[in-house]
Amino acid sequence: MTGNKPAFRKATADPSGRQGRRLSQAERTELSEKRMLKAALELVLEVGTQKTTLKEIGERAGYSRGLAQAKFGSKDQLFVRLADDCRRLWLREIRRHGDGKFGLDALMSRLDATVSFADNSADETRVMYTLWFESVGSHSEIRTSLARFHRQARDDIQTLALAGGLFKGDHAAAQAEGFAVRFCGTIFGMCYQWIVAPDAINLRDAAADLRRDMAKLYASK
Repeated sequence: MTGNKPAFRKATADPSGRQGRRLSQAERTELSEKRMLKAALELVLEVGTQKTTLKEIGERAGYSRGLAQAKFGSKDQLFVRLADDCRRLWLREIRRHGDGKFGLDALMSRLDATVSFADNSADETRVMYTLWFESVGSHSEIRTSLARFHRQARDDIQTLALAGGLFKGDHAAAQAEGFAVRFCGTIFGMCYQWIVAPDAINLRDAAADLRRDMAKLYASK
């Protein structure tokens, strides 16, 4: 978790494992999209977003240089799709760790999901945050999507904090809203620091520290 560099994986000929029979048009379309998204993920990790081109994505995936543009329209559109695919893996971890939990346990599960996502999908974690952070300086669709995701994340944390009784009284909603901003900011900041300097930041330890702080805050209520 602290310093392992991502292991780049080359796109395989048929990640679906459906060799030996003629694929339908729908299956070929699905397969080509998966291979190009995988190739895009590899290239972003290897050379960054600026040097990643649709031509190289298509060629690495095993297709013509123009197919990526034909399918996605632009590099920005492809990156939107790639970021969304990575985000779905993150949301899957949230559901897996949060099912059946309430109150403080539900909030803590977000920390568990963060660590699990980085452990199980390290490349996707790096690419998702890279695309998000680099979108801040532009007016791309990724930035618009990111704003929606941040809003939903804050709303979710606010709801969990209120349902768990972390804040009470006339100003509970406002207090929970402020807490949600700080909570999400801490998680995103931890991940940002880990991606920038994985040798210096132990994400698991950082999450454990935040867990202890959360427990103290909850006990004081």
